[in-house]
Amino acid sequence: MEREVLRLENLQKSFGSVQALKGASLTLQEGEVVALLGDNGAGKSTLIKAISGVHPSDGGAIYVRGDKASIRSARDAMDLGIETIHQDTSLAPDLSIARNLFLGREPVKLGWLGVFAPIDFGELRHVAAALLKRVGISKKLDADALVSTLSGGERQSIAISRAMQFAAKVIILDEPTNNLGVEETHGVLRFVRDMRDAGHSVLFITHNIHHVFEVCDRLVVMRRGEVVAEKTVAETDLLTVEGIIMGVDIKALLKDAKAH
Repeated sequence: MEREVLRLENLQKSFGSVQALKGASLTLQEGEVVALLGDNGAGKSTLIKAISGVHPSDGGAIYVRGDKASIRSARDAMDLGIETIHQDTSLAPDLSIARNLFLGREPVKLGWLGVFAPIDFGELRHVAAALLKRVGISKKLDADALVSTLSGGERQSIAISRAMQFAAKVIILDEPTNNLGVEETHGVLRFVRDMRDAGHSVLFITHNIHHVFEVCDRLVVMRRGEVVAEKTVAETDLLTVEGIIMGVDIKALLKDAKAH
């Protein structure tokens, strides 16, 4: 029996005179990967920022495991078990890879010392190395290297690794394969499957529809701040989805073009 993990009801958000969300609703079940699709300006980023507390919504409701939630900050979202990896990855460039993988949740020695407990750097490096290997970073990176020395793709992989370390109830991935090489992209898609198999729920925002058919169970399409379609991946195809995103029937257009 499926269990609902996240439900958004009639979310609304405006920035001045621009209404970015016009009553958007969707659900996410336990152990489900849902793709959130739409052209630039469709409202996808605003929707996930409302869920993650970056831009709290103006109206509507968010339910986490059936309970109405108040998400007014990123900390609120994390406390509810929602981890978001934004396009800019939100890493601290002047800290090491290992420190970025934990950011405030570092393993410590002598835990009874509380806030004065020293960081266990040996454990930090060990876990960091294992995570980097699992996510498929193509070259060996030193866990002590500063994030500022990494490429965009490597930074994205570090952010993915962090979500793996603190696998939340809901993981939101915003264009996670952007700027990644082939091996790193496969690592991300493998991570998505692993999270689903472990019972976690993933909201997967992407412009690459091929990836949707590789790892997603269901897809939701937004246009102009609203959800305009919702389908299981098994019941649709790439051309149909592209048509919904653009608001046209591509198959009919192709058929008409052939007729002429």
